[in-house]
Amino acid sequence: MYERLAPEQYDSLTDIPEPVENPHLFGHEDALRLVAAAYRSGKMHHALMVTGPRGIGKATFAFHLAHYLFRHPDPLAAPEMPGIDTESQAFRLAVRGAHPGLLHLSRPWVEKDKQFRTAITVEEIRRIGRFLSMTPPDGGWRVVIVDPADDMNVSAANALLKNLEEPPPRTLFVLVTHSPGSLLPTIRSRCHVIRLKPLEPALLERVLGLLGAPAPEDPQARAFLIDQAEGSVRKAVLLTQFGGLEIASAIQDILRAPRLDVVASHRLADALAGRDSQVQYDLFNQLVLDLAASAAVRAGEANQVLLAEKFARLWEELAQRMRDADTFNLDRKQHALNVLRQLHQAMQDAKAA
Repeated sequence: MYERLAPEQYDSLTDIPEPVENPHLFGHEDALRLVAAAYRSGKMHHALMVTGPRGIGKATFAFHLAHYLFRHPDPLAAPEMPGIDTESQAFRLAVRGAHPGLLHLSRPWVEKDKQFRTAITVEEIRRIGRFLSMTPPDGGWRVVIVDPADDMNVSAANALLKNLEEPPPRTLFVLVTHSPGSLLPTIRSRCHVIRLKPLEPALLERVLGLLGAPAPEDPQARAFLIDQAEGSVRKAVLLTQFGGLEIASAIQDILRAPRLDVVASHRLADALAGRDSQVQYDLFNQLVLDLAASAAVRAGEANQVLLAEKFARLWEELAQRMRDADTFNLDRKQHALNVLRQLHQAMQDAKAA
């Protein structure tokens, strides 16, 4: 049975390893090999922006790179392909959040509130200054991972920018981002972008099997899972282990109907509003955002510029609605109903256009 050793994060999933302790990296070996080659040649950028859809392994990529630098501080002696030594002291320290050369910034836990913050705050980013003021362990590398950088508020983003401008030697920043366009242009301009792609269906199924969350045996259910997961391991795990397939199917049925099914909408919203339904509620939000994003992409590919812009704005509105619901602790059922109504209307307008 899996035993979590790494500190729990705001988006941790039961029985699924944290990226820092995951010895496996699937689908992104070539990208990691290219960064390793740049490191060995002395041309690695001091700030990397690792982009791609949520849940495809971006944070795991970032930690594999950090492990590589810690294990091979001399670029001339580093191997071509990074590997993980799970028995090394550096790995064990990193897993427990105690490696002196690694700073992982994510949404912080607030002890008095017994919950994680909804954003990466400026106080978290200010930890970078204290971290970089210390002497690197054994003269080695210092790695700062911001995961995900999308979660920074405005003050935090501005504070990070100052650190990116003049980093000390042998310091690497890795910004994990699902939506690079949401970051400040001045931050993007200071980073080398590494774009990771969703996993291919066969590889996705293999990873699910290794994680103990295999795809359904029924061919139709399996095909629906692969279609809905869109190459994201995290999304596939949520769909298979937390009732996500039922939620996705319910959303799909509601949005396809020519008239909004009020009864079905309330049934789904009730299922998301329970005290123990946080994972399902978060998955619902992600699924509807993905639907809006996919609609924008399809419209753009069909050269329907105005429709693409409409769905892009809808994505932004839905994302803001979700942030407000979290920030102000709004009623989840009403939030779900409002989102379904807004997305259904947009889908019907698109059909009529």
